Amino acid sequence: MNAFVGVVDHPYFAVTAGGGKFELRGVPPGTYSVEAVHEKLGRISLPVTIGNKESKELTFTLNAPAQ
Repeated sequence: MNAFVGVVDHPYFAVTAGGGKFELRGVPPGTYSVEAVHEKLGRISLPVTIGNKESKELTFTLNAPAQ
């Protein structure tokens, strides 16, 4: 059995739903680094700048290592 625990010092995190979709609500305006973590494929971070009452769509691509 394995477990992964992410500890953050803010309330802005999500667990993906079916198809890998996620949503973060109530994020204050600013520039952030959004990180996706996969147990086998590692992690990737994307920068995003969000304005007041603005929404953005991010697409993360994690590649499996060549065999």
